[in-house]
Amino acid sequence: MSLAAVARASFTVAPAAFLGGWVLMRPIGGGLVPGPWWTAAHAVWVVAFLFFGVMLLELRRRAAPDTRGRRVAVEVAVGVGLLSVAVNLVQVAVDLAAGFGAADGEAMRALFERFQGYPGVEVVVYGVGAQLFVGALLVLAVVMAWMRRVTASSAAVVTIGVVVLAVAMLAVGRNSPLVAAGISFLWLGTLLLGRGVEDDQPKPLTAAAGHA
Repeated sequence: MSLAAVARASFTVAPAAFLGGWVLMRPIGGGLVPGPWWTAAHAVWVVAFLFFGVMLLELRRRAAPDTRGRRVAVEVAVGVGLLSVAVNLVQVAVDLAAGFGAADGEAMRALFERFQGYPGVEVVVYGVGAQLFVGALLVLAVVMAWMRRVTASSAAVVTIGVVVLAVAMLAVGRNSPLVAAGISFLWLGTLLLGRGVEDDQPKPLTAAAGHA
């Protein structure tokens, strides 16, 4: 598969795997339960975040900002998003290691408490730092819609997804079906982002006639 094909696939694979990991955690109620469900969910999340990183880089390429202000906005959003993706990969790696190394939930909790005891880990790896990639996607969607690189509707759907996901995570809980709804909206939004504006434009009559 070419790099261009991987970049195009990221708009589908990243949110699909993100949702898939959440679904795989349902049999254990999203709890600290080492075993096949925990391992499968986190393995799928590794794929999700790797592809989110690819997506951010592809959005940066497609944005092609034409002013200094827009260039700064795009570069900052992509940089923050990539850092957040890296943080999430660290979190998932720790979760996988804990799942393999712990005999039960209590042992896993003890391992997590030890890791989170290091300064800054709880906030950066398990708090704000892990959530920033969706904010970066939102900023990129809005800036690119402003520059007419993507449709306004794609930015609107991404915004809905981010807002629903934020409400679910902060006010309801990560095990709520509202999380799945937020990720689903985000998935639809990234699919629309992947199309951009060019795919929505009518084909010139001359081009159509040439293929008649």
